Amino acid sequence: MFPRKVYKGCLTCAQRVSELLLHTVNGGVQVPFTNEKLNEAEIRALAVTVARYLNQTNQWLATSHSINSILKEIGDFENWMKTTD
Repeated sequence: MFPRKVYKGCLTCAQRVSELLLHTVNGGVQVPFTNEKLNEAEIRALAVTVARYLNQTNQWLATSHSINSILKEIGDFENWMKTTD
């Protein structure tokens, strides 16, 4: 068999190689995973912003439709006044 000192040295080297391999594999996965989390956070923030702008746009559309209806009614009233003269 191998002397105990050689066996411990081999075991230490094997552990170190295992750690380096694990670090290399995880390092390659960690960067895309981190980027994905950042992208998801940005998407959520953009979704909130888009929802807020959608609400504002709907309010503006409702207001503009109201104004158009009022202007139409004013025009209808003016035409009625002209025809009654």
